[in-house]
Amino acid sequence: MKHSLKNISTLSLTSLLVGTTLLAGCSSSGDKPSASSATDTNAKRGSISVTLYDRGKVPPEAGTVANNMWTKWMNEKGPVDVKYVPFPRSEQVQKLNLMFASGEAPDLILEYDGGFFDQLYAQKQLLPLDDLIAKHSTSYKKLMEKYPQLKMLGQKDDGKTYMFGRILGAKNNDFILVRKDWLTKLHLEAPKNVEELFQAAKAFRENDPDGNGQKDTFGLNIGGASAESVINSIFNNASRSVKDGKLVNPNIGEQAKAAAQFQKDLFDGGIVDKDFLTDKNGEKGKKDWVSGKLGFYFASSGVDNASLLDEYKSLLKNVPGAEVIALPIPAGPFGQFNPGFKSPIQMTGGINASAKDPEAIMKYIDFLVEENTIMTLKNGIEGVHYTKNSEGVATPIDPEKNKKELVGVLDLHIMSSIGTLPKAEQVTVKLDPKIPEEMKFGEILKTADAAYLNPAHDFAYPILNWPGLPTNLQVINKSTSTINDIWKKSIVSGSQYTTDQALADVQDLWKKSGGQQIDQFYSDWIKNNADKIIYNRDFIKTINNQ
Repeated sequence: MKHSLKNISTLSLTSLLVGTTLLAGCSSSGDKPSASSATDTNAKRGSISVTLYDRGKVPPEAGTVANNMWTKWMNEKGPVDVKYVPFPRSEQVQKLNLMFASGEAPDLILEYDGGFFDQLYAQKQLLPLDDLIAKHSTSYKKLMEKYPQLKMLGQKDDGKTYMFGRILGAKNNDFILVRKDWLTKLHLEAPKNVEELFQAAKAFRENDPDGNGQKDTFGLNIGGASAESVINSIFNNASRSVKDGKLVNPNIGEQAKAAAQFQKDLFDGGIVDKDFLTDKNGEKGKKDWVSGKLGFYFASSGVDNASLLDEYKSLLKNVPGAEVIALPIPAGPFGQFNPGFKSPIQMTGGINASAKDPEAIMKYIDFLVEENTIMTLKNGIEGVHYTKNSEGVATPIDPEKNKKELVGVLDLHIMSSIGTLPKAEQVTVKLDPKIPEEMKFGEILKTADAAYLNPAHDFAYPILNWPGLPTNLQVINKSTSTINDIWKKSIVSGSQYTTDQALADVQDLWKKSGGQQIDQFYSDWIKNNADKIIYNRDFIKTINNQ
Protein backbone atom coordinates (compact mmCIF):
# COMPACT_ATOMS: atom_id res chain seq x y z
CA MET A 1 0.00 0.00 0.00
CA LYS A 2 1.52 3.70 -0.98
CA HIS A 3 1.59 7.04 1.00
CA SER A 4 3.80 9.89 2.03
CA LEU A 5 5.47 10.74 5.31
CA LYS A 6 5.06 13.96 7.22
CA ASN A 7 7.53 16.45 8.61
CA ILE A 8 10.19 15.24 11.01
CA SER A 9 11.85 17.66 13.41
CA THR A 10 15.34 18.72 12.47
CA LEU A 11 18.45 17.56 14.28
CA SER A 12 21.05 20.05 15.44
CA LEU A 13 24.70 19.38 14.63
CA THR A 14 25.46 19.17 18.34
CA SER A 15 22.75 16.56 18.85
CA LEU A 16 24.06 14.57 15.91
CA LEU A 17 27.58 14.54 17.33
CA VAL A 18 26.33 13.66 20.81
CA GLY A 19 24.06 10.94 19.40
CA THR A 20 26.93 9.48 17.38
CA THR A 21 29.13 9.51 20.46
CA LEU A 22 26.43 7.73 22.43
CA LEU A 23 26.11 5.13 19.72
CA ALA A 24 29.82 4.51 19.82
CA GLY A 25 30.14 4.38 23.60
CA CYS A 26 26.86 2.95 24.88
CA SER A 27 26.90 -0.54 26.37
CA SER A 28 23.14 -1.08 26.05
CA SER A 29 21.45 -3.79 24.02
CA GLY A 30 21.64 -1.49 21.01
CA ASP A 31 25.38 -2.18 20.97
CA LYS A 32 25.14 -5.93 21.28
CA PRO A 33 26.36 -7.74 18.18
CA SER A 34 23.52 -9.44 16.37
CA ALA A 35 23.30 -13.19 16.03
CA SER A 36 23.91 -12.82 12.32
CA SER A 37 27.03 -10.71 12.88
CA ALA A 38 28.57 -13.01 15.48
CA THR A 39 30.63 -14.83 12.89
CA ASP A 40 34.22 -15.99 12.85
CA THR A 41 36.48 -12.96 13.11
CA ASN A 42 38.63 -14.39 10.34
CA ALA A 43 35.67 -14.67 7.97
CA LYS A 44 35.66 -12.22 5.11
CA ARG A 45 33.13 -9.43 5.67
CA GLY A 46 30.87 -9.09 2.67
CA SER A 47 29.93 -5.88 0.89
CA ILE A 48 26.52 -5.24 -0.67
CA SER A 49 24.43 -2.43 -2.16
CA VAL A 50 20.83 -1.84 -1.06
CA THR A 51 18.04 0.44 -2.27
CA LEU A 52 16.71 3.09 0.11
CA TYR A 53 13.84 5.52 -0.31
CA ASP A 54 14.76 9.20 -0.11
CA ARG A 55 11.68 11.08 1.06
CA GLY A 56 13.55 14.36 1.50
CA LYS A 57 12.97 14.36 5.26
CA VAL A 58 16.55 14.20 6.57
CA PRO A 59 17.80 17.71 7.47
CA PRO A 60 21.29 18.65 6.22
CA GLU A 61 22.70 18.83 9.74
CA ALA A 62 21.78 15.15 10.21
CA GLY A 63 23.66 14.08 7.08
CA THR A 64 21.84 12.39 4.21
CA VAL A 65 19.35 9.56 4.01
CA ALA A 66 22.22 7.26 2.97
CA ASN A 67 24.81 8.59 5.42
CA ASN A 68 23.64 9.39 8.93
CA MET A 69 23.95 8.04 12.46
CA TRP A 70 21.56 5.17 11.70
CA THR A 71 23.11 3.98 8.46
CA LYS A 72 26.42 4.07 10.34
CA TRP A 73 24.86 2.00 13.12
CA MET A 74 23.68 -0.53 10.54
CA ASN A 75 27.20 -0.86 9.18
CA GLU A 76 28.83 -0.98 12.61
CA LYS A 77 26.48 -3.52 14.17
CA GLY A 78 25.49 -5.49 11.10
CA PRO A 79 27.32 -8.45 9.56
CA VAL A 80 28.21 -6.83 6.22
CA ASP A 81 29.29 -3.52 4.74
CA VAL A 82 26.28 -1.82 3.18
CA LYS A 83 26.24 0.87 0.52
CA TYR A 84 22.80 2.46 0.53
CA VAL A 85 21.62 3.64 -2.88
CA PRO A 86 18.98 6.36 -2.39
CA PHE A 87 16.07 6.99 -4.75
CA PRO A 88 13.36 9.66 -4.54
CA ARG A 89 10.32 7.79 -3.21
CA SER A 90 8.14 8.44 -6.25
CA GLU A 91 10.93 7.70 -8.74
CA GLN A 92 12.50 4.51 -7.39
CA VAL A 93 10.78 2.09 -9.76
CA GLN A 94 11.44 4.28 -12.79
CA LYS A 95 15.12 4.72 -11.96
CA LEU A 96 15.58 1.06 -11.06
CA ASN A 97 14.20 0.06 -14.44
CA LEU A 98 16.98 2.08 -16.06
CA MET A 99 19.61 0.61 -13.74
CA PHE A 100 18.48 -2.96 -14.43
CA ALA A 101 18.60 -2.24 -18.15
CA SER A 102 22.21 -1.06 -17.83
CA GLY A 103 23.25 -3.83 -15.43
CA GLU A 104 23.89 -1.39 -12.56
CA ALA A 105 20.98 -2.12 -10.20
CA PRO A 106 21.74 -2.61 -6.48
CA ASP A 107 22.15 -6.10 -5.03
CA LEU A 108 19.12 -6.00 -2.73
CA ILE A 109 15.87 -4.40 -3.85
CA LEU A 110 13.61 -3.22 -1.02
CA GLU A 111 10.34 -1.89 -2.39
CA TYR A 112 6.65 -1.69 -1.45
CA ASP A 113 5.39 -2.09 -5.03
CA GLY A 114 4.56 -5.77 -5.51
CA GLY A 115 3.83 -5.14 -9.17
CA PHE A 116 7.44 -4.10 -9.69
CA PHE A 117 8.65 -7.41 -8.26
CA ASP A 118 6.26 -9.20 -10.62
CA GLN A 119 7.88 -7.31 -13.48
CA LEU A 120 11.40 -8.20 -12.32
CA TYR A 121 10.42 -11.85 -12.01
CA ALA A 122 8.97 -11.87 -15.53
CA GLN A 123 12.24 -10.35 -16.78
CA LYS A 124 14.28 -12.98 -14.87
CA GLN A 125 15.95 -10.24 -12.83
CA LEU A 126 15.31 -11.88 -9.44
CA LEU A 127 17.37 -14.59 -7.75
CA PRO A 128 15.59 -17.75 -6.50
CA LEU A 129 15.96 -17.83 -2.71
CA ASP A 130 15.09 -21.36 -1.60
CA ASP A 131 18.63 -22.81 -1.50
CA LEU A 132 20.08 -19.58 -0.13
CA ILE A 133 17.63 -19.55 2.78
CA ALA A 134 17.97 -23.28 3.45
CA LYS A 135 21.79 -23.26 3.51
CA HIS A 136 22.76 -19.82 4.75
CA SER A 137 19.91 -18.22 6.72
CA THR A 138 19.37 -18.24 10.47
CA SER A 139 16.84 -15.66 11.68
CA TYR A 140 14.77 -15.36 8.50
CA LYS A 141 14.56 -19.14 8.18
CA LYS A 142 13.16 -19.34 11.73
CA LEU A 143 10.65 -16.62 10.87
CA MET A 144 9.50 -18.62 7.84
CA GLU A 145 9.09 -21.73 9.98
CA LYS A 146 6.77 -19.86 12.34
CA TYR A 147 4.94 -18.06 9.54
CA PRO A 148 4.82 -20.44 6.54
CA GLN A 149 2.70 -17.82 4.76
CA LEU A 150 5.98 -15.98 4.08
CA LYS A 151 7.07 -18.76 1.77
CA MET A 152 3.67 -19.07 0.13
CA LEU A 153 3.48 -15.34 -0.62
CA GLY A 154 7.12 -15.19 -1.70
CA GLN A 155 6.68 -17.86 -4.36
CA LYS A 156 6.02 -17.27 -8.04
CA ASP A 157 4.27 -19.49 -10.56
CA ASP A 158 7.36 -21.68 -11.06
CA GLY A 159 7.08 -22.79 -7.43
CA LYS A 160 10.30 -21.07 -6.35
CA THR A 161 10.68 -18.37 -3.71
CA TYR A 162 11.82 -14.96 -4.93
CA MET A 163 10.74 -12.49 -2.26
CA PHE A 164 11.44 -11.74 1.39
CA GLY A 165 8.63 -10.46 3.59
CA ARG A 166 7.79 -9.14 7.02
CA ILE A 167 5.09 -9.77 9.62
CA LEU A 168 3.07 -6.69 10.51
CA GLY A 169 -0.30 -7.78 11.82
CA ALA A 170 -3.32 -6.09 10.23
CA LYS A 171 -3.33 -2.32 10.66
CA ASN A 172 -5.49 0.43 9.25
CA ASN A 173 -4.23 2.46 6.33
CA ASP A 174 -7.16 4.49 4.94
CA PHE A 175 -9.28 6.78 7.12
CA ILE A 176 -12.25 9.11 6.95
CA LEU A 177 -11.90 11.74 9.67
CA VAL A 178 -14.68 14.25 10.22
CA ARG A 179 -15.09 17.46 12.18
CA LYS A 180 -17.63 16.33 14.79
CA ASP A 181 -18.00 19.90 16.06
CA TRP A 182 -19.15 20.92 12.57
CA LEU A 183 -21.72 18.14 12.53
CA THR A 184 -23.00 19.30 15.90
CA LYS A 185 -23.13 22.96 14.91
CA LEU A 186 -25.10 22.23 11.74
CA HIS A 187 -27.37 19.69 13.51
CA LEU A 188 -26.19 16.81 11.33
CA GLU A 189 -25.78 13.14 12.13
CA ALA A 190 -22.63 11.28 11.14
CA PRO A 191 -23.44 10.04 7.61
CA LYS A 192 -24.12 6.34 7.23
CA ASN A 193 -24.48 6.20 3.45
CA VAL A 194 -23.28 7.97 0.32
CA GLU A 195 -26.26 10.30 0.01
CA GLU A 196 -25.90 11.45 3.63
CA LEU A 197 -22.17 11.93 3.06
CA PHE A 198 -22.87 14.13 0.04
CA GLN A 199 -25.43 16.24 1.89
CA ALA A 200 -23.17 16.70 4.92
CA ALA A 201 -20.25 17.70 2.67
CA LYS A 202 -22.54 20.17 0.89
CA ALA A 203 -23.58 21.67 4.23
CA PHE A 204 -19.94 22.02 5.27
CA ARG A 205 -19.30 24.00 2.10
CA GLU A 206 -22.39 26.21 2.12
CA ASN A 207 -23.38 26.80 5.76
CA ASP A 208 -20.26 28.45 7.21
CA PRO A 209 -19.36 25.75 9.78
CA ASP A 210 -16.31 27.68 11.04
CA GLY A 211 -18.43 30.77 11.66
CA ASN A 212 -16.17 33.33 10.00
CA GLY A 213 -18.86 34.65 7.67
CA GLN A 214 -17.04 33.48 4.53
CA LYS A 215 -17.57 30.63 2.11
CA ASP A 216 -14.03 29.30 2.51
CA THR A 217 -14.56 25.73 3.73
CA PHE A 218 -14.65 22.55 1.65
CA GLY A 219 -16.83 19.50 2.20
CA LEU A 220 -14.13 16.91 1.60
CA ASN A 221 -10.92 16.25 -0.35
CA ILE A 222 -10.68 14.14 -3.50
CA GLY A 223 -7.12 14.91 -4.65
CA GLY A 224 -4.27 12.43 -4.33
CA ALA A 225 -3.95 8.66 -4.01
CA SER A 226 -5.16 8.46 -0.41
CA ALA A 227 -8.48 10.19 -1.11
CA GLU A 228 -8.89 8.18 -4.30
CA SER A 229 -8.40 4.93 -2.39
CA VAL A 230 -11.09 5.87 0.15
CA ILE A 231 -13.58 6.82 -2.57
CA ASN A 232 -12.91 3.58 -4.42
CA SER A 233 -13.55 1.65 -1.20
CA ILE A 234 -16.95 3.33 -0.84
CA PHE A 235 -17.96 2.21 -4.33
CA ASN A 236 -16.22 -1.20 -4.35
CA ASN A 237 -13.93 0.07 -7.08
CA ALA A 238 -10.67 -0.65 -5.29
CA SER A 239 -9.74 -4.11 -6.52
CA ARG A 240 -10.81 -7.07 -8.59
CA SER A 241 -12.94 -9.54 -6.67
CA VAL A 242 -14.75 -12.84 -7.04
CA LYS A 243 -18.55 -13.04 -7.09
CA ASP A 244 -20.38 -16.33 -7.54
CA GLY A 245 -17.09 -17.88 -8.62
CA LYS A 246 -16.49 -15.34 -11.38
CA LEU A 247 -14.08 -12.44 -11.78
CA VAL A 248 -15.31 -8.89 -11.24
CA ASN A 249 -13.21 -6.07 -12.72
CA PRO A 250 -14.79 -2.91 -11.24
CA ASN A 251 -12.46 -0.40 -12.91
CA ILE A 252 -14.20 -0.84 -16.26
CA GLY A 253 -17.71 -1.24 -14.89
CA GLU A 254 -20.56 0.39 -13.01
CA GLN A 255 -18.49 0.64 -9.81
CA ALA A 256 -15.97 2.98 -11.43
CA LYS A 257 -18.75 4.97 -13.05
CA ALA A 258 -20.52 5.44 -9.70
CA ALA A 259 -17.28 6.58 -8.05
CA ALA A 260 -16.68 9.09 -10.84
CA GLN A 261 -20.28 10.34 -10.75
CA PHE A 262 -20.07 10.96 -7.00
CA GLN A 263 -16.94 13.07 -7.51
CA LYS A 264 -18.49 14.81 -10.51
CA ASP A 265 -21.50 15.83 -8.43
CA LEU A 266 -19.18 17.17 -5.73
CA PHE A 267 -17.15 19.06 -8.32
CA ASP A 268 -20.15 20.51 -10.15
CA GLY A 269 -21.66 21.58 -6.83
CA GLY A 270 -18.51 23.45 -5.83
CA ILE A 271 -18.24 21.26 -2.72
CA VAL A 272 -14.60 20.28 -3.33
CA ASP A 273 -11.50 22.17 -4.37
CA LYS A 274 -11.72 22.85 -8.11
CA ASP A 275 -7.95 22.37 -8.38
CA PHE A 276 -7.98 18.84 -6.96
CA LEU A 277 -6.28 17.40 -10.05
CA THR A 278 -3.11 19.32 -9.21
CA ASP A 279 -3.14 17.95 -5.66
CA LYS A 280 -1.41 14.77 -6.76
CA ASN A 281 0.11 13.93 -3.36
CA GLY A 282 -2.79 15.18 -1.22
CA GLU A 283 -0.80 18.02 0.33
CA LYS A 284 -3.47 20.65 -0.44
CA GLY A 285 -6.12 18.50 1.23
CA LYS A 286 -3.88 18.06 4.26
CA LYS A 287 -3.30 21.81 4.42
CA ASP A 288 -7.05 22.47 4.31
CA TRP A 289 -7.56 19.92 7.09
CA VAL A 290 -4.95 21.22 9.52
CA SER A 291 -5.98 24.83 8.90
CA GLY A 292 -9.59 24.02 9.82
CA LYS A 293 -11.08 24.43 6.34
CA LEU A 294 -12.08 20.82 5.57
CA GLY A 295 -15.03 18.85 6.94
CA PHE A 296 -14.28 15.27 5.89
CA TYR A 297 -10.64 14.27 5.54
CA PHE A 298 -9.98 11.25 3.33
CA ALA A 299 -6.53 10.33 4.59
CA SER A 300 -3.86 7.70 4.94
CA SER A 301 -1.91 6.71 8.02
CA GLY A 302 1.25 6.80 5.92
CA VAL A 303 4.02 4.46 7.02
CA ASP A 304 2.62 4.79 10.53
CA ASN A 305 -0.01 6.83 12.35
CA ALA A 306 2.54 9.42 13.44
CA SER A 307 1.65 11.48 10.38
CA LEU A 308 -2.04 11.52 11.30
CA LEU A 309 -1.11 12.42 14.87
CA ASP A 310 0.98 15.36 13.71
CA GLU A 311 -1.88 16.55 11.52
CA TYR A 312 -4.35 16.18 14.39
CA LYS A 313 -2.12 18.22 16.70
CA SER A 314 -1.68 20.88 14.04
CA LEU A 315 -5.45 21.11 13.62
CA LEU A 316 -5.96 21.53 17.37
CA LYS A 317 -3.26 24.19 17.47
CA ASN A 318 -4.94 26.14 14.67
CA VAL A 319 -8.51 25.43 15.85
CA PRO A 320 -8.41 24.71 19.61
CA GLY A 321 -12.09 23.72 19.79
CA ALA A 322 -11.99 21.20 16.94
CA GLU A 323 -13.46 17.76 17.63
CA VAL A 324 -12.56 14.84 15.38
CA ILE A 325 -13.95 11.33 15.01
CA ALA A 326 -13.23 8.45 12.64
CA LEU A 327 -16.17 7.70 10.36
CA PRO A 328 -16.95 4.17 9.15
CA ILE A 329 -16.92 3.88 5.37
CA PRO A 330 -20.46 4.89 4.35
CA ALA A 331 -22.62 2.32 2.62
CA GLY A 332 -22.75 2.74 -1.14
CA PRO A 333 -24.75 1.24 -4.00
CA PHE A 334 -22.64 -1.95 -3.93
CA GLY A 335 -22.55 -2.50 -0.16
CA GLN A 336 -20.45 -1.37 2.79
CA PHE A 337 -16.75 -2.13 2.94
CA ASN A 338 -13.64 -2.07 5.05
CA PRO A 339 -11.16 0.28 3.34
CA GLY A 340 -7.52 -0.21 2.39
CA PHE A 341 -5.36 -1.57 5.18
CA LYS A 342 -1.78 -2.64 5.72
CA SER A 343 -1.44 -6.30 4.92
CA PRO A 344 -0.59 -8.57 7.89
CA ILE A 345 2.30 -9.87 5.79
CA GLN A 346 4.08 -7.60 3.34
CA MET A 347 6.56 -8.85 0.77
CA THR A 348 9.17 -6.12 0.41
CA GLY A 349 12.50 -7.60 -0.68
CA GLY A 350 14.17 -9.42 -3.54
CA ILE A 351 17.76 -10.10 -4.64
CA ASN A 352 19.12 -8.93 -7.98
CA ALA A 353 19.88 -12.03 -10.04
CA SER A 354 23.25 -10.45 -10.88
CA ALA A 355 24.28 -9.90 -7.24
CA LYS A 356 27.84 -11.10 -6.66
CA ASP A 357 27.52 -12.12 -2.99
CA PRO A 358 24.06 -13.53 -2.19
CA GLU A 359 25.34 -15.04 1.07
CA ALA A 360 26.27 -11.58 2.35
CA ILE A 361 22.80 -10.33 1.41
CA MET A 362 21.26 -13.22 3.35
CA LYS A 363 23.29 -12.25 6.41
CA TYR A 364 21.96 -8.71 6.09
CA ILE A 365 18.36 -9.95 5.83
CA ASP A 366 18.89 -12.07 8.95
CA PHE A 367 20.21 -8.99 10.75
CA LEU A 368 17.18 -6.93 9.68
CA VAL A 369 14.64 -9.40 11.08
CA GLU A 370 16.29 -9.83 14.49
CA GLU A 371 14.38 -8.31 17.40
CA ASN A 372 17.23 -6.06 18.55
CA THR A 373 17.50 -4.53 15.07
CA ILE A 374 13.73 -4.07 14.84
CA MET A 375 13.56 -2.41 18.27
CA THR A 376 16.51 -0.13 17.49
CA LEU A 377 15.10 1.04 14.17
CA LYS A 378 11.72 1.58 15.83
CA ASN A 379 12.73 3.20 19.12
CA GLY A 380 16.43 4.09 19.03
CA ILE A 381 19.13 2.82 21.38
CA GLU A 382 17.99 1.19 24.60
CA GLY A 383 19.20 3.25 27.55
CA VAL A 384 19.69 6.30 25.33
CA HIS A 385 16.33 6.75 23.63
CA TYR A 386 14.11 4.34 25.53
CA THR A 387 13.77 1.96 28.46
CA LYS A 388 12.11 -1.44 28.23
CA ASN A 389 9.78 -2.94 30.81
CA SER A 390 9.48 -6.60 31.81
CA GLU A 391 7.05 -7.23 28.94
CA GLY A 392 9.52 -5.91 26.37
CA VAL A 393 7.62 -2.68 25.71
CA ALA A 394 9.65 0.48 25.09
CA THR A 395 9.02 3.81 26.82
CA PRO A 396 10.76 6.89 25.38
CA ILE A 397 13.18 8.55 27.76
CA ASP A 398 12.89 11.96 26.11
CA PRO A 399 10.29 12.10 23.29
CA GLU A 400 11.54 15.46 22.03
CA LYS A 401 15.11 14.21 21.87
CA ASN A 402 13.93 11.12 20.01
CA LYS A 403 11.97 13.21 17.53
CA LYS A 404 15.16 15.09 16.72
CA GLU A 405 17.52 12.13 16.62
CA LEU A 406 15.41 9.40 15.01
CA VAL A 407 15.65 10.95 11.57
CA GLY A 408 16.80 8.95 8.59
CA VAL A 409 15.70 5.72 10.23
CA LEU A 410 12.21 5.13 8.87
CA ASP A 411 12.76 3.22 5.63
CA LEU A 412 15.65 1.24 7.05
CA HIS A 413 13.00 -0.92 8.71
CA ILE A 414 11.20 -1.90 5.52
CA MET A 415 11.97 -5.52 6.50
CA SER A 416 11.09 -5.13 10.20
CA SER A 417 8.58 -7.70 11.42
CA ILE A 418 6.80 -5.42 13.87
CA GLY A 419 4.11 -8.07 14.28
CA THR A 420 6.56 -10.36 16.09
CA LEU A 421 7.14 -7.88 18.93
CA PRO A 422 5.11 -7.90 22.17
CA LYS A 423 1.50 -6.85 21.47
CA ALA A 424 1.81 -3.47 23.18
CA GLU A 425 4.95 -2.75 21.15
CA GLN A 426 3.25 -3.40 17.82
CA VAL A 427 1.38 -0.08 17.90
CA THR A 428 2.45 2.19 15.09
CA VAL A 429 2.72 5.33 17.18
CA LYS A 430 3.50 5.68 20.89
CA LEU A 431 1.09 7.99 22.70
CA ASP A 432 1.99 9.93 25.83
CA PRO A 433 -0.72 9.56 28.52
CA LYS A 434 0.36 12.92 29.94
CA ILE A 435 -0.69 14.74 26.76
CA PRO A 436 -4.51 15.06 26.43
CA GLU A 437 -4.37 15.51 22.66
CA GLU A 438 -2.54 12.22 22.26
CA MET A 439 -5.04 10.39 24.45
CA LYS A 440 -7.90 11.77 22.35
CA PHE A 441 -6.07 10.65 19.23
CA GLY A 442 -5.78 7.19 20.74
CA GLU A 443 -9.57 7.10 21.06
CA ILE A 444 -9.87 8.01 17.38
CA LEU A 445 -7.59 5.10 16.47
CA LYS A 446 -9.62 2.67 18.58
CA THR A 447 -12.80 3.77 16.83
CA ALA A 448 -11.07 3.37 13.47
CA ASP A 449 -9.88 -0.15 14.33
CA ALA A 450 -13.45 -1.22 15.06
CA ALA A 451 -14.85 0.56 12.00
CA TYR A 452 -12.28 -0.41 9.36
CA LEU A 453 -11.59 -4.03 10.33
CA ASN A 454 -15.25 -4.82 10.89
CA PRO A 455 -15.99 -8.54 10.39
CA ALA A 456 -19.55 -7.66 9.37
CA HIS A 457 -18.31 -5.83 6.28
CA ASP A 458 -16.65 -7.09 3.13
CA PHE A 459 -13.15 -5.89 2.30
CA ALA A 460 -12.67 -3.41 -0.53
CA TYR A 461 -9.39 -5.25 -1.18
CA PRO A 462 -10.63 -8.82 -0.68
CA ILE A 463 -7.83 -11.01 -2.08
CA LEU A 464 -4.21 -10.98 -0.96
CA ASN A 465 -2.38 -13.19 -3.42
CA TRP A 466 -3.31 -12.11 -6.95
CA PRO A 467 -0.64 -13.48 -9.32
CA GLY A 468 1.65 -11.20 -11.26
CA LEU A 469 0.94 -10.72 -14.95
CA PRO A 470 3.25 -12.34 -17.52
CA THR A 471 5.30 -9.97 -19.67
CA ASN A 472 2.92 -9.85 -22.64
CA LEU A 473 -0.01 -8.94 -20.39
CA GLN A 474 2.07 -6.32 -18.57
CA VAL A 475 2.47 -4.61 -21.94
CA ILE A 476 -1.29 -4.67 -22.46
CA ASN A 477 -1.91 -3.42 -18.94
CA LYS A 478 0.45 -0.51 -19.51
CA SER A 479 -1.38 0.42 -22.70
CA THR A 480 -4.58 0.85 -20.66
CA SER A 481 -2.99 3.11 -18.04
CA THR A 482 -4.95 6.12 -19.31
CA ILE A 483 -8.22 4.67 -18.00
CA ASN A 484 -7.92 6.66 -14.79
CA ASP A 485 -7.38 9.83 -16.83
CA ILE A 486 -10.61 9.15 -18.71
CA TRP A 487 -12.55 8.94 -15.47
CA LYS A 488 -10.96 12.14 -14.19
CA LYS A 489 -11.86 13.91 -17.42
CA SER A 490 -15.50 12.99 -16.85
CA ILE A 491 -15.37 14.46 -13.34
CA VAL A 492 -14.32 17.95 -14.45
CA SER A 493 -16.01 18.26 -17.86
CA GLY A 494 -19.59 19.00 -16.86
CA SER A 495 -22.25 18.09 -19.42
CA GLN A 496 -19.69 18.07 -22.23
CA TYR A 497 -18.34 14.69 -21.15
CA THR A 498 -20.50 12.48 -18.95
CA THR A 499 -19.65 9.42 -16.90
CA ASP A 500 -21.75 7.37 -19.34
CA GLN A 501 -19.47 8.51 -22.16
CA ALA A 502 -16.42 7.78 -20.02
CA LEU A 503 -17.64 4.26 -19.28
CA ALA A 504 -18.12 3.58 -22.99
CA ASP A 505 -14.65 4.96 -23.80
CA VAL A 506 -13.02 2.98 -20.98
CA GLN A 507 -14.61 -0.27 -22.11
CA ASP A 508 -13.68 0.45 -25.72
CA LEU A 509 -10.04 1.12 -24.76
CA TRP A 510 -9.95 -2.03 -22.65
CA LYS A 511 -11.30 -4.13 -25.50
CA LYS A 512 -9.11 -2.65 -28.24
CA SER A 513 -5.97 -2.91 -26.07
CA GLY A 514 -6.55 -6.58 -25.36
CA GLY A 515 -7.61 -6.07 -21.76
CA GLN A 516 -9.93 -9.05 -22.03
CA GLN A 517 -6.81 -11.23 -22.09
CA ILE A 518 -5.95 -9.89 -18.63
CA ASP A 519 -9.46 -10.65 -17.39
CA GLN A 520 -9.17 -14.15 -18.84
CA PHE A 521 -5.80 -14.66 -17.14
CA TYR A 522 -7.27 -13.81 -13.74
CA SER A 523 -10.45 -15.80 -14.44
CA ASP A 524 -8.37 -18.87 -15.25
CA TRP A 525 -6.33 -18.37 -12.11
CA ILE A 526 -9.49 -18.20 -9.99
CA LYS A 527 -10.86 -21.36 -11.62
CA ASN A 528 -7.63 -23.34 -11.28
CA ASN A 529 -6.62 -22.13 -7.83
CA ALA A 530 -9.87 -21.94 -5.90
CA ASP A 531 -8.27 -23.72 -2.93
CA LYS A 532 -5.22 -21.42 -2.95
CA ILE A 533 -6.94 -18.03 -2.98
CA ILE A 534 -6.10 -16.11 0.19
CA TYR A 535 -9.00 -13.95 1.30
CA ASN A 536 -7.96 -11.08 3.54
CA ARG A 537 -10.94 -11.66 5.84
CA ASP A 538 -9.61 -15.12 6.78
CA PHE A 539 -5.93 -14.23 6.50
CA ILE A 540 -6.14 -11.37 9.00
CA LYS A 541 -7.83 -13.60 11.54
CA THR A 542 -5.21 -16.34 11.11
CA ILE A 543 -2.16 -14.06 11.34
CA ASN A 544 -3.47 -12.13 14.34
CA ASN A 545 -3.93 -15.43 16.17
CA GLN A 546 -0.42 -16.77 15.43
